[in-house]
Amino acid sequence: MSERRLTIIDTGSRLTEVNLDAYGKQELKIGRKKERCDIVIPDEIISGLHGIFRLQGDKIYYMDQDSSNGTFVGNSGQKKLLDAKAGYVELFDKSVLRIGNIHAPDKMVLLLLQVVAEDEVWKTKSLDCASITIGRSRENQIVLRHPGISKVHCEIRKQNGCFVLYDCDSANGTMLNGDNVSEPVILKDKDLIQILDYQLFFSNECIYYKSVEKGISLRAEGINKFVGSKNKRKQILRNVNCEIRPNEFVAIIGGSGAGKTTLMNAISGFEPDFEGKVYCNGIDLIEQFQNLKNIIGFVPQQDIIYENLTLHRMLYYTAKMKMPKDTQPQEITQRIQEVLEMVDLKAHQNTFIRKLSGGQKKRASIAVELLADPKLFFLDEPTSGLDPGTEKNLMITLNKLAKTQNKTIIMVTHTTQNLHLCDKVIFMGPGGRLCFCGNVEAAKEFYGTDDLVNIYNMIAENPEGWAEKYAVYSSNTGIRKRSSGRTDLVKPRKESAFRQFLILTQRYAELMVNDKPRLLLLLIQPLLIAILLNIVADNKVFKIYESTKSMLFALSCSGIWIGLFDAIQEICKERVILKREYMANLKLPGYIFSKFVLQAVLGLIQAMILTLVFLGLIGKDKQGIFLDHFAPEILLTMWLTILASITMGFVISSMVKTGDKAMAAAPFVLIVQLLFSGILFTLKGAGEIISYCTVSRWSVEALGSIAKLNRLDLKLQKDFPMLEHEAESFFKASKMHVAQSWMILAGMTILLLIVSMLLLRNISKDRR
Repeated sequence: MSERRLTIIDTGSRLTEVNLDAYGKQELKIGRKKERCDIVIPDEIISGLHGIFRLQGDKIYYMDQDSSNGTFVGNSGQKKLLDAKAGYVELFDKSVLRIGNIHAPDKMVLLLLQVVAEDEVWKTKSLDCASITIGRSRENQIVLRHPGISKVHCEIRKQNGCFVLYDCDSANGTMLNGDNVSEPVILKDKDLIQILDYQLFFSNECIYYKSVEKGISLRAEGINKFVGSKNKRKQILRNVNCEIRPNEFVAIIGGSGAGKTTLMNAISGFEPDFEGKVYCNGIDLIEQFQNLKNIIGFVPQQDIIYENLTLHRMLYYTAKMKMPKDTQPQEITQRIQEVLEMVDLKAHQNTFIRKLSGGQKKRASIAVELLADPKLFFLDEPTSGLDPGTEKNLMITLNKLAKTQNKTIIMVTHTTQNLHLCDKVIFMGPGGRLCFCGNVEAAKEFYGTDDLVNIYNMIAENPEGWAEKYAVYSSNTGIRKRSSGRTDLVKPRKESAFRQFLILTQRYAELMVNDKPRLLLLLIQPLLIAILLNIVADNKVFKIYESTKSMLFALSCSGIWIGLFDAIQEICKERVILKREYMANLKLPGYIFSKFVLQAVLGLIQAMILTLVFLGLIGKDKQGIFLDHFAPEILLTMWLTILASITMGFVISSMVKTGDKAMAAAPFVLIVQLLFSGILFTLKGAGEIISYCTVSRWSVEALGSIAKLNRLDLKLQKDFPMLEHEAESFFKASKMHVAQSWMILAGMTILLLIVSMLLLRNISKDRR
């Protein structure tokens, strides 16, 4: 059971805790005098009757009674002085009240309101040594067991009579009074230290903390969302206010276009472009998103798992990416087993994900997010496409996670059969209107029906009316709204791009090897092309100008084809997974280079098969520009051609969202390469300028120069000795000319890699 507790730290730094629900009253008076107050704080800065708490259902309000020293509400940048004229102000989980001089902590009393489990108690750690460390490892003086907390997360040192807080380059950061700690900061009495979802108070040379893991409270205030241009601006969320308590299982429901997913994206912090405020454990989620995102899990409607990995290997690579770099292998293994147990997939850990059922895949996606032990969990239509039995089992699993694993779970759904398993439902109406927020029984009573399906129709018929009715139902006079202003976002914490590159390369290599049919097809393709080229080649190749030129053009086009189709679907097919990983601090250079390195190795093998098999079949031996034999030079040219084409495929794959769209663009790209290669047509003006930007031109130039096309005979030259072809600057047989073509191909490869990275940055703007 949860309790609403008030933690009090007085001017003498003594901590006491009061269970507000234990009084059995709607109004609780707080002050210094016993005869007048329910909650007595014997401190000189507290007035005889200082203030009144009102408990109204699930809500808590506070009103200052014109006390001598006033009451400040809020954290660091949000302190506001209350008086009786302000009326009752609504308080939420993790709300902080300060009484006295907020600039002199030793003359201030701090009140912290929390919704907690019965067994949660404050622990005390004395700062009686030179320093104490806080982190995941048992070697720390304060141990916080969470996968997202670093081995040694932060340190408090005693320096020159002061206590100084240091963040030890932690994976997910340290906050002080709601602000990010980027450099050492001197602690003041009653300062609040936040590490993920753990709260620690510094007071009187000691630390008060709770090591119990629990769910997260979430509060949305005045959420408005607009889309479109200024002239055609459309509002899709309208002044949404709601509160979700720790460990609640909440469903956001409503008809199509009601703004369900838009609301979830806003309150999850992954799409911050909206008006209003979202508080996570009392901290501004948008401002501190980089510090809080590792306690947030997000499962989109599409699965975020790789089909060609076993479930265990998928979880292993995700753990390597998400968990701090100092996490030991045995810790990763232990966490994977714990997560598999939570989602009831332990028996399938060595099964390839492609062989799992739809419900198992959905639970596997949930397992991926559970690895980092998020306390706030979002799911976008997790029951979509599932049969009724599987849907019920998934809902039971989510309910169990909320209650036994201390998760606050919020999901978007269309189905109503099992909403009785939810603690709260949020009904959204057309136009993004909040039409109800509360438990299922309260919703039925509010709408006067026993069938939740009827509520859909009632809201659709009169969304404005129901939204207004609910606003009256949920509002209280005198409630003061807080500012919705937004400050600059905290910069993302630094992650090692090289470390991510190594992990991603290993994962991509395993994916390629596990997809044996496709890998075999990619290796057979150049072999078949080489055989076909040999069939159409005549016996005068590399001796006669016309046939040699045509064959080199065909060879170049083959390399472009191979490289383009190696890579054109490699990014877009995993775009949903990529977006989720990018929002969790994935470095795009590491991602792109992990794919490029392995594609380059594959391209080298393909170039070797194509070149060596083709030259071996036609049995030609010719001196090169740099070497005694031209085969290595042709091989290098073909590899550079394939590399440039691979990155061209990356660019297309970064621009589109599906493999079908990527394949639709491929013919156009190939036609451009054919038309502007300079082989089929004589190019002048704009055509010549375009040709400078094609892979085919520089590939054919290098091949023609290596084959010394300008020195070859024409087909009819034996019969007409005076017949000669004009030497083309395209095919100048010099080391400088060949090296120039190679450098241009390499430069195009680098440029296209950079372009693909820049295009991929737009992935954060993807919508369903």
